Amino acid sequence: MDEKDDKYEFIKETIKKPPVKKKKILKKVLLSIFCGLLFGACACLAFLICMPYMQSYMFPSQDTKPVSLPVEETGQDEEPVEPFVIPEQDNVTGTTESEDAVNNGDTETSDNKGDEEPANTDETAVDDESFSKTEKEDETSEEEKEVVVNNIVETIEKDLELDDYRSLLRKISAIAETTQKSLVTVSGISSNTDWFNNSYENNNSTTGLIIADNGKELLIVSPSDILHRARNVRVTFSNGITYAARVKNADINTDLCIVSIDLERLDEKTRDQIEMCQFGSLATSAVGVPVVAVGAPYGAPGSVGTGQITSNSVVIDKEDSNVRIISTDIYASSDASGVLVNYNGRIVGIICHEDMSGNMPNLLRAYSVSDISDSIEKLSNGQMLATLGIIGTDVTQEANDDRNVPFGAYVKEVIADSPAMNVGIRNGDVIVKLGADSIESFTDYKEAILKYQPEDVVSVTLQRPDRDGYTEMTYEVTLEELK
Repeated sequence: MDEKDDKYEFIKETIKKPPVKKKKILKKVLLSIFCGLLFGACACLAFLICMPYMQSYMFPSQDTKPVSLPVEETGQDEEPVEPFVIPEQDNVTGTTESEDAVNNGDTETSDNKGDEEPANTDETAVDDESFSKTEKEDETSEEEKEVVVNNIVETIEKDLELDDYRSLLRKISAIAETTQKSLVTVSGISSNTDWFNNSYENNNSTTGLIIADNGKELLIVSPSDILHRARNVRVTFSNGITYAARVKNADINTDLCIVSIDLERLDEKTRDQIEMCQFGSLATSAVGVPVVAVGAPYGAPGSVGTGQITSNSVVIDKEDSNVRIISTDIYASSDASGVLVNYNGRIVGIICHEDMSGNMPNLLRAYSVSDISDSIEKLSNGQMLATLGIIGTDVTQEANDDRNVPFGAYVKEVIADSPAMNVGIRNGDVIVKLGADSIESFTDYKEAILKYQPEDVVSVTLQRPDRDGYTEMTYEVTLEELK
């Protein structure tokens, strides 16, 4: 075979690239762009349609009616606390002793008329004339005097029987039973892992207080210590029915939070048995006033304790606030929760566990609702608490007279890394104006700071002590969220 035969090829293949079809590629690109635009338009349309429903579900506080807590002021239907006065020394009707003697002796004189003749007709005429004058003057208030006199006679002359004590206990029981309809059991369910990597659940419970509904949610104020790390929150009403709930926001000063339940989840039976609470005024939480502890004062839900207020003078300093502590002689559990109710059925305190550094740790204490109702109301309306970052107190009249300290909110301490510290506010400064509000006491400061939201910029005018007395200074401060 020659050399040509060795190079013989039976098939020869040549690979050619296909021609580029630009029109086809352009069509595919245009089709992809069109499909993308169509998909985007459909997604935008679907989002616009679903957005109102998503907002109503994720942000139920929108489009709700504002919450206003039912706090009764002294002088309305609630009876103010008055010191006890001995009836014999209490001039109830406002008449003089001689007129009282004539009024009280009228019946006796008429009864003994035939047995004893008057010694002097002139004196008798004078007595009759003074009696007629007194009768005319007191004619308009005759019914009131009769009621008062009847009450005095009944209080002095009637001996208390065992049935009276039973009747009192029944009335106290009725107060507790009515208050229970405003209370719920709030449970926080959290999960954890043991040493052997086994999962388990913790179920801690406390007492919550139904305060209002905003048209979409039922709002409950509850201690938040057991709910910080809770995976699920559940609320059990007095009829035993349980519903899922969620925590809206909280106040770290009092360790109280707002828990909400969608109204549409509640059945008609549960709604009918709910009664909104009524807060009492500060005047009805005076020392010596009898109170009933309702909720779980002894650790068990539904337990009730009775006693009286022993102190209300202790004030605990908080960040940008302070709160009065009501102490009682009720010996309670270390896990107590619930409320204090006076005999008018008004809630005067929410049971707390503030450390008073005393030798009676198990005596029941509560936050005065008069000091925390404003912050609870703001949290109930879905608003966050703003903070300047100070701890303060009032300027006393003695400090003003002796050392010429101006009236205002005296800065006792500045919180570290707070807006107040960042702008240069110091201990010893006296805040005299916050925004447009004049500050003459720390109570004025508390009310003024509640008007603002986090991130608001507010001007703070203060008086700073120096060698020549006090110098006025003004700072522009950006408030932060209290957390």
